[in-house]
Amino acid sequence: MKLTISIFYFLFSLFFSGAEVSDEIVAALKQGKSAEIAKYFAEKVSVKIANQEDVLSKSQAEANIKYFFEKHTVKSFSSSHVSSMNNSSQYITGTLETSNGKFRVSILIRNNLISQFRLENDND
Repeated sequence: MKLTISIFYFLFSLFFSGAEVSDEIVAALKQGKSAEIAKYFAEKVSVKIANQEDVLSKSQAEANIKYFFEKHTVKSFSSSHVSSMNNSSQYITGTLETSNGKFRVSILIRNNLISQFRLENDND
């Protein structure tokens, strides 16, 4: 009986943990906190900031995003779409308004880790 309850609890926590990760990432974006975002980076992350794109290590990706937030103070972030593609992947899109303009944000989360992070100029 204890084993059944333990398995149920484990599966239940896996099912609902994805929503919490996306909520925490959105909250970190709203505050411009690169360290909070980096907690969810995979060991290798595809990062695109403006016109520069590369696959970076977790620490390199954090440094690039920290530099971006230092140059572009966050005013607000509005999430336009958060979706689950399957049980292990989520996609977050939204608009980041900064002191130097607006940026489209796209984040791909696989197994509760960010594998792709994109900040592109919003030409609207």
